[in-house]
Amino acid sequence: MADKKITALTDLAATAKDPALDLLHIIDFSAAPVNKKITVANLFSNANTDTHIYGASKTFEVGFAAESGASTATSALKVTTGANNSTDQAVVINADGTQYCDLTVKSLNSNSAIKVDAGTDDVTINGDSVAAVDFTVNGDNGVNIYSDGGLDCVGIGTGTVDGTATLTVAADATTGHAISTAGNINMSGVQALTAAAGNNAASLTVPVTRVTLPATGACVITLADGVAGQIKIIQIGAKASGNATCTLDATNLVTSTAPAINDVGDTVTCWYDATAAKWLIISSTTTGNIGA
Repeated sequence: MADKKITALTDLAATAKDPALDLLHIIDFSAAPVNKKITVANLFSNANTDTHIYGASKTFEVGFAAESGASTATSALKVTTGANNSTDQAVVINADGTQYCDLTVKSLNSNSAIKVDAGTDDVTINGDSVAAVDFTVNGDNGVNIYSDGGLDCVGIGTGTVDGTATLTVAADATTGHAISTAGNINMSGVQALTAAAGNNAASLTVPVTRVTLPATGACVITLADGVAGQIKIIQIGAKASGNATCTLDATNLVTSTAPAINDVGDTVTCWYDATAAKWLIISSTTTGNIGA
């Protein structure tokens, strides 16, 4: 074949490209300059050099095929530059919005620090439940949301949690408010306590103890030490026909007099005072004497 200038060669159509077979001319300078050939595939398989794409309306795309809006995964990653330097640029993962293109971000200890499952429309932080993986959202003045993977608890407005509560909410630095809600607060944890004559311990792992009194006998409801600010409600929910009596044990109360809670509907609400290390009665609907 007669020598030809590169500009005189036949153009390779886009549909005819075969990176594994198509050849480029290259000069190897690793020793003395030598003319060699290289496939397009080998040229790009380990391009150990800086690569920049600059310009208006440029696109870098990785996927099974170009973005098509199809129901099957084509464009996994698409990066586009704006038409000018004041136009938004975009980085899109799963440009076709299909169920076949997931996103996973790994960390030192987790193979799924962030996982987006396109098929189930789930976004999961710490998808493999690794204790070392924490999650923090910061605001202008510090932590807004914090999740501790090891302690299995969340902080709102604070990154300091101790694992004794699943949710810790910090007070606003100006108003002192911690929670503002337009809806109800549901305290659904209830201990059903069938009392007998003598001491009956109220559970401190649920907010409400509903007591059923027997027909006869003197029943005493005892409260162990709580934690600072804990609220406990004790209510007489049912009573067998008879003359049974019931009192709240005063041993661990700020008041020295044991309040009587004998009738159905009698209720005592207590708040744990950590300074006094005792329970303070803050509300009562009892018919007996709750003491001074």
